[in-house]
Order: sequence, then structure tokens, then C-alpha cells
Amino acid sequence: MKASNRRSLGRRMALVKAAAWGALGLSLAGTALPAWSGAAGAATSTAGQPCATPAPLTPAAAASTTGITSNTVTVGNVSILTGPVPGLFEGAPTGVKAYFAYVNSLGGIDGRKLVLDGYDDGFSGLANQEDTSTAVAKDFALVGSFSTFDGYGCKVLAENPAVPDVSVTLDPGTNALPNDFSAQPLAQGAATGPFMYIRQHYPKETKVAALVGDVDTTKDAWYGQQAALEHAGFTIAYVNYFSPLATDFTTQVIAMRSAGVNVLYLTDLDWQWGADIMLDMEQQGWRPTVVFSAGPLYADQFVSHAGGAANTNGILFGQGQALYLGQDAKSIPAVNEFNKWVKVVNPGWTPDLYTLYGWASAQLFAQALKAAGAHPTRGAVLKALQGTSAFSASGLLATANPAKKLPPNCYLMAQIKNGNYVRIPPTASGFACSGSVYWTVNNTALPAP
Repeated sequence: MKASNRRSLGRRMALVKAAAWGALGLSLAGTALPAWSGAAGAATSTAGQPCATPAPLTPAAAASTTGITSNTVTVGNVSILTGPVPGLFEGAPTGVKAYFAYVNSLGGIDGRKLVLDGYDDGFSGLANQEDTSTAVAKDFALVGSFSTFDGYGCKVLAENPAVPDVSVTLDPGTNALPNDFSAQPLAQGAATGPFMYIRQHYPKETKVAALVGDVDTTKDAWYGQQAALEHAGFTIAYVNYFSPLATDFTTQVIAMRSAGVNVLYLTDLDWQWGADIMLDMEQQGWRPTVVFSAGPLYADQFVSHAGGAANTNGILFGQGQALYLGQDAKSIPAVNEFNKWVKVVNPGWTPDLYTLYGWASAQLFAQALKAAGAHPTRGAVLKALQGTSAFSASGLLATANPAKKLPPNCYLMAQIKNGNYVRIPPTASGFACSGSVYWTVNNTALPAP
């Protein structure tokens, strides 16, 4: 089959993918994520509006039990479900529902069933702000939300500091709030362990090319990753900021070959663009020695859309998530539970990273709710979250520190072999913890979580 025919789906979806681009390069990069402020004071959100300095936490607000009855705890989730890309982040509430269904099957938390109150911001910042306001007034907490417009809800959360927000946020201002807790916190930079793996196993391959979506948030993520790559001893030989409308990368492939590139870094894009790039390299009869991704090419559909095993074998992965699609099921029991309960609540859904983040956020919240005791309040749950210095979602994620907003420095290495995703040393199981997170705010390494 000709390459142009194999990627016809990608061409037809170009406009759709363009609408979603703002999130894809960020969230799929594992530990390589956009900037965070590191402080709990005033911050500017990606919504382009100031996120107010958090209001004082009063005793009355801390004692709130909004959303709790004698037999239920209801929380909100604000995600993009409709709009230009229907179902874009459907995985986020699906993951929350799946974990809640699992917990409820065991009797809930202290006899209370966990209930999700879902909100759809419809790809609208104002709708996100309104939905966040509604959830704050009605629900006990926000759990597992995922939206490119979450910065619009930042001011609402700052004005309501008793409301726990347990979500993986893309917005630095929201991430900095004292009532925001992420299963994988943000950092502008990257875990250096995977980069050092490449340096060790391919010592002569140091000329890196990166193809990055031409969107500000995605480019910001790349700048941090670039600094970490250079810190690890690589030279950036070629960078191309491509349009979200792009479907043909022949020009870039020719330019990379001319620049002598021997390491191709495919992290700040989604798997569909990655597949197109692999097809164009095949068509040109050229491929660098190393093709590496920090996560986005780990997708059920990638291999088949990128030309099959023959054209994808050897691609390397270094990521802060387990092989949650099923490959780690034997060594990590939570992989089985995750996939089982996702199918229970949404039988036709293929789990993605957003589903995993929804599940992990729900687990982090449930853990804090249990620690808050038989009569939980918002303040008691916040206190439990503030004491959560290590969290891994039962091994689905590399251990992070939600309380101090420290991302993981640990990672796993994997490779496509015979068309399958397979772990490679040093990570036969679990995560390797060599290296650090290179934090580009002050060109130093973050402390280990």
C-alpha cells in the first residue's frame, strides 16, 4: 500500500487535529511538561488573565461538607467532551468513573459511594469558568478534570481555597494554587534518565532533530526539553515548528538528512503526526539511528498507521507512565484493574493517557478522602493531600510528590519490537530512577520527589 493511502485518515483529520493541538504536545510528553510557578501566590494562567492570589482559608470554609450525604460523595469534573473535536478528552471522566466504579464495588469510602458530576466546557474558556463555578458551589471537590482551557477556572479555584482540585492541569497558574494537587505535577524541563540512556547506548549519536507543533504552549514545553537535552550532551541540529494543518513532512525529512541528524525526537506532537513522519521517512529511504519519544507514540493505533512493524521497529520510549495498555499487566496488577474497569464503564473506549490521568486523579482523591476519616470535610481532605509526599497510582505512574508539586525523576524504557511495545533494560519492571528532572527555570535539577 502506498504511503499516501496509508495516511489518508491523517489527512482527512488534519483540521480536526488542529483544533485540539494546544493540549496534545503537552500532556503526552510524560514528565516533559509546561512551566509551573512553584509558588502559591498570584500567577498568570494560560487563559491570558491573572489568576488571583489565593484567598485565606477560613475555618468555616474548611469545615464545608458540600456534596456529601450519608451515603454519597459527589465531585465535579470539567473536561472537553464536545466542540470542534467531539470526545477529545472523554478519557478523563471515563478514567474517574472507572476508578469510582472499582472503589464502589468494594463498598465505597466509609460506606459512601463516589459519584461523578460531569461538566463539558465545549472547547470554551468562559464555559470552563462557569462550569468550575457551578462545581465549586455544588460538589465536594473537582477530580480528574482535563481541558486546554483550565486556566479560565483558575481564578474561581483561587477564590475558593477550601475546594480540593485533584487534576492534572496544563495551566501553570492553576498548578501553583495551594488547593490544586496533581498526580503528575508540571515542570518546565524533562527527566534526564532517558536522555542519558541514549547517550550511553548510542554514544556517537548526538545530533538531534525535533518536530514541534507551532503553538505557544507546545513550543514552551519544547524549550524546556531542549535545555534538558543539551544538558545531557546533545546538539540540536534541526528544529521545525510545523503547522497543525501539516500532513506531509517530506521537506522536513530532507532537511534533517541534510543536517546530518542521527536522533529524531518526537514528543511534542500526537501519534497521528508521528505516523505521518515515519511514512515520509520510509518514502525518502532515510531514517536516523535513533527515533525517540517521551510518550505520545505509545498508542494502540500508532504502529498500524505508521507503516507496520517493519517501519516502526526500534523506536525508543522513555516515559513516566507504566505500559498501561496491557503490556505491564503481569508485573503491575493495577494495569489489569485499570483496563477492566474502563471497559465496565465505557465498553467501546480505548484507554489513552487522559484516561490514565483521570483514574490516577480519582485514586489520589479517594486516598485523601479515606484519610480524612468517617466525617470528612473539605479542609480535612486538603490536609490529607498536603501530606501526600509520594504517589504512584499503585505503580501506574512513576512516583511524584503532589504535596510539593514535584514531578517524577523516574522513568521506564521501552522499544517497538515486532510491532509490539516491549520494556527494555534497565526497566524490566517498575521504574528506573537514575538521572533527575532538569528544571529550566534556574538551570538546575529538581530534588527527587
